[in-house]
Amino acid sequence: MRARDVRAILFWLTTSFLLLALSYALTRGVIVTVALVAAYNAWLLTRPRARRVSRRLRGEADWSGYYQD
Repeated sequence: MRARDVRAILFWLTTSFLLLALSYALTRGVIVTVALVAAYNAWLLTRPRARRVSRRLRGEADWSGYYQD
């Protein structure tokens, strides 16, 4: 696994947890908090970087030419 993949995963987990904590602290509503975090995760995980990371984690070849090893 590449270092930038690890950083992308850590960014996703950290920001999701911070959004969860902040949203719950402000609204005290579980449904609102879960909906907000789910929407954020759906948005973030459909970005091109997250899609490339998930493909590499599954072991698919990366033929995009984004950068070369």
